[in-house]
Amino acid sequence: MLIACWVAMTGLGMVVMGVVSSESLPAGDPARLINGMDYNGKICGYDDHLNKMNVSIKDLPYAYYLPSGAPVCVAECPKEDDFSSFFCRYDTAKEIEINANAMVDGGYFPDFDAAVLMQNMEATSAMKCMPYVETRLYMGFCVPAAAVQALTEATSAAVSAHTGITVNATFLDPETEGGFFDQLSADLDTARVYFMGFGTIFAMTLGFVYLFFLRIPGVLCLMLWGIIEAIQLLLLGLGGYMYMTSENWKKDPEYCSNLIPPPMVTMVVNGTEVEDYAPPCLHSDPEINGVLYTGYFFGGCAAIWFIFICCIRKRIQLAIGCVKEAAKAMAAMPIITIYPVFQVIGVLIFLIPWTVYMTYLASAGEVTPDCLCPPSASGMGGTLDSLANQATMYGGYNRTVEEPDDTCPDGCIMYKSMTYTGNMKWAGLYMMFSWFWTSQFVIAVGQLVVAMSVSMWYFTKDKSTVGNKTFFAAAKKAMYYHFGTAAFGSLIIAIIKTIRVVVAYLQHQAKKSGNKMAQAVLCAIQCCMWCLEKCMKFLNKNAYIQTAIFGYSFCKAARKAFFLILRNILRIAAVALASEIVLVIGKLFIMSATTFAAYTVMQSQIGDQLNFLWWPTLLTCFISYFTAEMFNEVFGMAISTILQCFVADEELYQPNDRFASGDLGAMIKKTQTEHDKMGGGAAVAPTPEKKEEDLP
Repeated sequence: MLIACWVAMTGLGMVVMGVVSSESLPAGDPARLINGMDYNGKICGYDDHLNKMNVSIKDLPYAYYLPSGAPVCVAECPKEDDFSSFFCRYDTAKEIEINANAMVDGGYFPDFDAAVLMQNMEATSAMKCMPYVETRLYMGFCVPAAAVQALTEATSAAVSAHTGITVNATFLDPETEGGFFDQLSADLDTARVYFMGFGTIFAMTLGFVYLFFLRIPGVLCLMLWGIIEAIQLLLLGLGGYMYMTSENWKKDPEYCSNLIPPPMVTMVVNGTEVEDYAPPCLHSDPEINGVLYTGYFFGGCAAIWFIFICCIRKRIQLAIGCVKEAAKAMAAMPIITIYPVFQVIGVLIFLIPWTVYMTYLASAGEVTPDCLCPPSASGMGGTLDSLANQATMYGGYNRTVEEPDDTCPDGCIMYKSMTYTGNMKWAGLYMMFSWFWTSQFVIAVGQLVVAMSVSMWYFTKDKSTVGNKTFFAAAKKAMYYHFGTAAFGSLIIAIIKTIRVVVAYLQHQAKKSGNKMAQAVLCAIQCCMWCLEKCMKFLNKNAYIQTAIFGYSFCKAARKAFFLILRNILRIAAVALASEIVLVIGKLFIMSATTFAAYTVMQSQIGDQLNFLWWPTLLTCFISYFTAEMFNEVFGMAISTILQCFVADEELYQPNDRFASGDLGAMIKKTQTEHDKMGGGAAVAPTPEKKEEDLP
């Protein structure tokens, strides 16, 4: 089905690219999105339309804005100021040409160019022409250099005021040599080996160093319980601080009262008792009560946190054992941490044609002019038109060539928007569905491969025989036998995401219509769908682990995973808490240590060759973040897999035949002893559906 989805997506792409013709879905062209638009709604450099000067818009690729805010298409952007040359509205340019000829023929002007110049200047006062000013080309628009300069200087001043960093005032000008962007590019080239090396190889090495430290006896236990107690103290401290603040506010100043009228109180002033009205407090009663209730809230959270930790205190030891075993598994198969790189490559391979198809589809809509008007725009046109009507030099120019009026009033900026038919919207929705399904499929395959690798490591007595070959064997088995499981699970997530897109579109429409009831209902639906998506992702992940351990199909694996979660809810909560703490600390450790090391090395090695040392340091931080995120994704999946392997080991095997080792081995014996005394919990052994030889 997924392959059929890709084939259908490709067919849709061929239609919107024009390779296959269709009456219901016209072909698009990215130029319709990128190129500017004139005041008649014609795309510069694209539409084969003759303007009033008998020049094809297709030969005029750039948009140049007139003082009125109406753009015209021009052949090239002016490179320097020339106040004797003008760009005008097409109808105005035709009128000027006719009037200038009439003036020369009538003897008003001996020279045609002088007559044209006078007419252009008068038309400029009417906001229908614009002299040549130096411009910069941005995405098909001729932007005045003065505007670029003003923007860059304002940005430079703002950056300097907020950060203290002095930035070249011309850094936004692409034609300025030695500008900010040129300096950044030079630093990028100079430090490319450093920020790439530190951000990837060094950060990954730190990840394995972190795994090594987690395996040292006492380190993980101290870290987890230290964070748990720190959270408890923080909540208690916040609650106590808020309570004390509210009590102090009640007495600020002394003898104060917020009652109306204020009561009479006896105050001591300079050693003398004086009876007077109580002064008003600096803080009102609602403010005092707000701080007090906030303190109660944090106190309640501290109590709930304490009760929760008491309930899962024994399971936290299990979580510690799962984290340690997951660290051992990853250390035994180091190549498993690089697998997400191949996932990224797979997504990029799909994303390239998908982006092309989406670009053509987005450009297939009908172009409609739209206006952006400042609050003062309504009066600009009348003022300047009145100035033009007062011109008395040789009677001005006559309106002999009529053309439709601007879509926007004078002073407003015209821009293009796209209007799409129902078929185009359905095609766009299908393209989004294709993206959701494919991206979730890649994620699902990655989770399956990691789960199968870790489960094969767990269910091996002699773990010294496990290595990178085990990972490749697991990847081969997962891709050969369980692609359908990954496709089905990802399909469910894709459907939910697609429904959320539809709801988001309906929310947008409801907001435009101003229907508050519809907005509230759709917001509630969106929240429910978000919760459903999170729950299904969690269930899918556990279902993939069941598939990796037992080889179940998706539906059976999901059912088994659901009841496993119900039987071991406290264990899963403890492991989730422990893994979240470990992963966050690991991410912060990898990012901070990598960034600091890169900064120190670059400062000593190439500091004098860089314009901005912070730029490659910031890039190192970003790259190390994604490296740490990739590392944590695998580590988190490994921890969850170890937990389910532990439960399967506990439920299916006798104590002497179990595979658990280290802390988990001791934990499983302790759990069995408690089960024999109390009964219940995860130690309830169902009838095994797989024999020992069927396990990985």
